Amino acid sequence: MLVIPIALGSFIAFSGDKFYELEKAIFNAVRMLAPFADIPSRAITELGSAVGVISVTAIILIATIIKKEYFFTFGLPVAATSIVSRIINITIKNLIDRERPDFKVLQASESSFPSGHAQNNMALYISILLVALLIDIAPKWRCTLKISFIALPIIIGITRIYFGVHYVSDVLAGLGIGALVAVVTHYIYFKIYYNLKEKSNAKT
Repeated sequence: MLVIPIALGSFIAFSGDKFYELEKAIFNAVRMLAPFADIPSRAITELGSAVGVISVTAIILIATIIKKEYFFTFGLPVAATSIVSRIINITIKNLIDRERPDFKVLQASESSFPSGHAQNNMALYISILLVALLIDIAPKWRCTLKISFIALPIIIGITRIYFGVHYVSDVLAGLGIGALVAVVTHYIYFKIYYNLKEKSNAKT
């Protein structure tokens, strides 16, 4: 499932101008919400900025440092995922170097593919979700967490389309890559964590 948005977004992005009119049509359709959606969309897109991602990550790190028992199983894997996602996003952007849409409403730096907002927020919130689900939480809250932490980065990605700073394909690929980064990073992190824990227990 994670490969589908990555493959679809990449296929459209690497197809030259074949899908330009389609992506612009989607932008125009989303822009029909203007000007009513301007203020909430700006707030949401700012939440998904690098500052927003760093702030959420820092809050989680500080909170888990204070609550020491969750630092290695919550704070550290979330922080690691955020860092890995940012590095991968910058690397891909520099390699692909896709220009921003010519119909953008806001100014934006860096290249367009994949969307950093979509990727880094999907990585962050899927990461939080993965570790949160390890905690004993009531079923109704587990469902709420799943919906909220998956929906939020998608909504952030839509605001990037709304402001024309990204093509739909940038956002699709970003969401897929972000989720994949979170899953793989967590798998590797906890594989190492539990191996070290077993060795430590064996010594004692």
